[in-house]
Amino acid sequence: MSRKEYDTFILIDPAMVPEEKETELIVRELAPADRRYKYRSTYVTAVISKSESKYPDQLWIRLGKGQLQEKPWSIKVLKELNKFPKG
Repeated sequence: MSRKEYDTFILIDPAMVPEEKETELIVRELAPADRRYKYRSTYVTAVISKSESKYPDQLWIRLGKGQLQEKPWSIKVLKELNKFPKG
């Protein structure tokens, strides 16, 4: 099975992002099997790590204005949630 690539936007300092804990976040799959769903946002429960190889998939971090961090993190999506985030 190939490694999936996701990205997410964070509005806080990357050092403050919780690692190794179940976290709810919005991710976009960058290369889905069906191209029509590229960049579709999905609300998920996942665990993330700043280590690129800890979990099976890759997570690119973007800051509030879209700046891409130079090194990817890793992510394991536990489940997709059918809800909207609190705004």
